[in-house]
Amino acid sequence: MVLDLFRKNISSREEEQQRQKNAAILDLALLQRSKIHIQFDQTLTNLSGVSGTILALNTNGIILELSGVSSLKDRFIGQPLTCFLKIVERDDRHREIFYNFQSTILRVKNLADKPPQIAVSFPTHLQGAQRRKSLRMKPDLQQFAHIALWKYDSSGGFDIAKPTVGLSHFKSTHASIENLSAGGLRITLRKALLKEQGIAPQKGHRFILFTTFSEIIPKIRHEYWLVCKVNNIQPNPVSGDIILGLEFVANGVRQPESGKVEWSKIEDNVIDDLAQRIYQWHVNLYRNKGISG
Repeated sequence: MVLDLFRKNISSREEEQQRQKNAAILDLALLQRSKIHIQFDQTLTNLSGVSGTILALNTNGIILELSGVSSLKDRFIGQPLTCFLKIVERDDRHREIFYNFQSTILRVKNLADKPPQIAVSFPTHLQGAQRRKSLRMKPDLQQFAHIALWKYDSSGGFDIAKPTVGLSHFKSTHASIENLSAGGLRITLRKALLKEQGIAPQKGHRFILFTTFSEIIPKIRHEYWLVCKVNNIQPNPVSGDIILGLEFVANGVRQPESGKVEWSKIEDNVIDDLAQRIYQWHVNLYRNKGISG
């Protein structure tokens, strides 16, 4: 009996310490106005691309002001959601730390002249997570409808019908994607492909990447044109294969009127809508494996 009481006291104390730690992290997110990226349960709704900022919090819950949606129906009350956030520890060389947590919607408030607000339950656990370019996943080739790379030079000219590395090369395993993030990708190129296409990449060389995805996700871009810079090269002295680490440095959007691709520099080294897609893969993977809690 005494031992049981002792164990309960330890458990209660640890839970309170964890709660205080969570509150300190969320307080910092409130002060820094960190963007909270929200993932709804896709078995209940197809709503995506929603984010929020923390307006207030206490031990009972968190008030979030939403963006990416004009209103929210009461049927969302009681639904689960996953939240992803980043805080910056400025005392530690501006270190960025990423977290996620599971919660439940407690209340919905739609305002006439302001974005909607929701109250969510205070999380029992904040788990270390990664967003931005540091979240790396090895995608299945079936997740791509198309993928191709072209060698890029200062003239910007390339034959769109003859990619340096095309979908057929990935299907034949002459090329493979090791991981993909919102800031870049790593690919393996086999010796036979390097010889066939005359590829001899050096650090700083650039490629143009075009890709579309098999899954259409509402409010998330489907087609990507990207300029990638070679950041590192790992040759295999035995097989003759190489692994390239590519960083996304420019983002292209095809203009509907002219069909031309308009390029812009990637801000903050991350493509936000690609990050959302990869996070959805991440959440679905964890849910399917039964380890998302």
